[in-house]
Amino acid sequence: MAYEPNNIQNEMAYFYAVVKNMDLNDNIKRAKVCEHEAPFEEGICDYFSDVSIMDKQLSETSLLSWIEFIENEKLHTAIKSLKTEDQILISQVVNEGKTWQELASMYEIDQSNVRKHFNKIIRILKNLLFKK
Repeated sequence: MAYEPNNIQNEMAYFYAVVKNMDLNDNIKRAKVCEHEAPFEEGICDYFSDVSIMDKQLSETSLLSWIEFIENEKLHTAIKSLKTEDQILISQVVNEGKTWQELASMYEIDQSNVRKHFNKIIRILKNLLFKK
């Protein structure tokens, strides 16, 4: 059966299923990489003037790294076109499984605002994915 965007009954369920499958593939790839990884060298810190900058870059890299493993080119392009803040929010909800309450506490805003913003991001993604 050919993929037709109009045949998707529940876009959110489809989105979660795609991310879950990507996560499984990512874990397999990560396990293969870990077999051949060298230990982290302290000397790498010399290349950064501020260690907190390095920590931020490493945490953002690991948080958003799942996006690079998206095999569907249209979905990959759509997510990469989002603002970094929106990519981070999607990563926290879908990839890390954070709840609205956890995110509201972290961002110090109301849970409903977190949910509204997430739903706005999903609408943007739908428009990008299904525009004709």
